Amino acid sequence: MPKLEIANENRYGHRNIVEVPHWDRWDTRMPDVKDQLRAIDLYNKSGAVSKSDFVRARILGEHFKVITVDKSAVEYYRKLSELTAQVHKIGTNYNQVIRLMHLYTAEKSVRALLQELIQL
Repeated sequence: MPKLEIANENRYGHRNIVEVPHWDRWDTRMPDVKDQLRAIDLYNKSGAVSKSDFVRARILGEHFKVITVDKSAVEYYRKLSELTAQVHKIGTNYNQVIRLMHLYTAEKSVRALLQELIQL
């Protein structure tokens, strides 16, 4: 049986040796195809790094996240991002036009042009 050394808190430099069981490998079988498909589906949804991590978390009762992707929501977010980018571009262009108007025209004509722009 393998041994694990644990540092003793009471004595500096002294280590206690504790025997621990050493199980590297566990094999399981799922003869039912439905169980296999369900396990594979849960693994894919969990977002676990490896199958070992997924099985270990399930055996030890740790919580895991189920990641689902809603394709309609993805399309919605993409279109919303495009709209936000376009609004940002319009705002940038508007600010540039106003700055140039203030630089090269008189105050009264700037106000008149802004009123026309607002009415559009």
